[in-house]
Amino acid sequence: MKTIELLKELTDSFGVSGHEEETFKTIEKILRENYKNLTYERKGTGSLLVKMGNGSRKIAFFAHTDEIGLVISRITDSNYARVAGVGGVDPRTLLAKRVVFRTTSGNKIGIIGMLAPHLQAPSTKDKSPSFDQIFVDFSVSGGTKDLQVGDMGTLEVFAAEMQGDKLTSKALDNRAGVAALMRSIDYLNDLNFDGQLVLCFNKGEEIGLIGAKGMSYEVNPDYAIVVDVTFASENNPNFETYKLGDGPVVAVGAPITPSVFEQISSLAQENNIQCQIEAVPGSSGTEADVVQLARNGIKTGLISIPLLNMHSPVETVSIQDIDYTARLLAIFASKAGR
Repeated sequence: MKTIELLKELTDSFGVSGHEEETFKTIEKILRENYKNLTYERKGTGSLLVKMGNGSRKIAFFAHTDEIGLVISRITDSNYARVAGVGGVDPRTLLAKRVVFRTTSGNKIGIIGMLAPHLQAPSTKDKSPSFDQIFVDFSVSGGTKDLQVGDMGTLEVFAAEMQGDKLTSKALDNRAGVAALMRSIDYLNDLNFDGQLVLCFNKGEEIGLIGAKGMSYEVNPDYAIVVDVTFASENNPNFETYKLGDGPVVAVGAPITPSVFEQISSLAQENNIQCQIEAVPGSSGTEADVVQLARNGIKTGLISIPLLNMHSPVETVSIQDIDYTARLLAIFASKAGR
């Protein structure tokens, strides 16, 4: 399956933190249709482990599967409900959008409305609302009678191809990383691999690195590579940012094992894979922060995919960056597995 088609399926699936089941089923369906000789396990509270090979040297790749979203926090009347953010949701990204909630009766569409500019008061039109001021209008879908407090939702956004090799969608944080792990199997099948590879598709990163904590302890690999996203932009003076299409971003710093960084960097150079370098002075904000601490410590690396508009409904990636990441992962596994 082409990477862009894979990403469309992954990002269109529903997988808000703690409720990733549909995305896990999508991952497993695609893998079963395209690859043989893989085994599948559910561990902990439901994270998905996919295994390849049975050698003595164990390499694990980690990617969180969940996306940010919304939860019904209060049903105010027969048509309206209040919501709270699940993960790092900016309320401004919700205005004038359709949302979809999973209920016991099926999907429920709502609208987060916005007062027409003609009717806005000068004193409020330049202010950004908080979650205390946002409500969802369900009058468009029969009212709130089928809703319960605790129902999870997300923006109703579908993936779209852009000019060049770009794709925009929700949930590319971190379905881009998930796609890289899945595509790495294609490249690894063309290499000599004597070890054991474990792909760890984890729950709940956006609400506290939940899945990776347990899975790193469970798998206990010789080497672990975490794949996530990082900021891509050319116009933000406050952060070091990276360019779409210039290749994966390899992290170096406190939570990264120096020898793993050196291995990844050398393999990229030897195989003409263009990379960018990210300094991580402390916490990386990724699963690498907990993976490296499991048991008596795991040799850990971090590869990130540049992403525009993080935590928004218009996240954007370069397909080339994902394919380069997958290739680099496969080469690392082939070398480390010997």
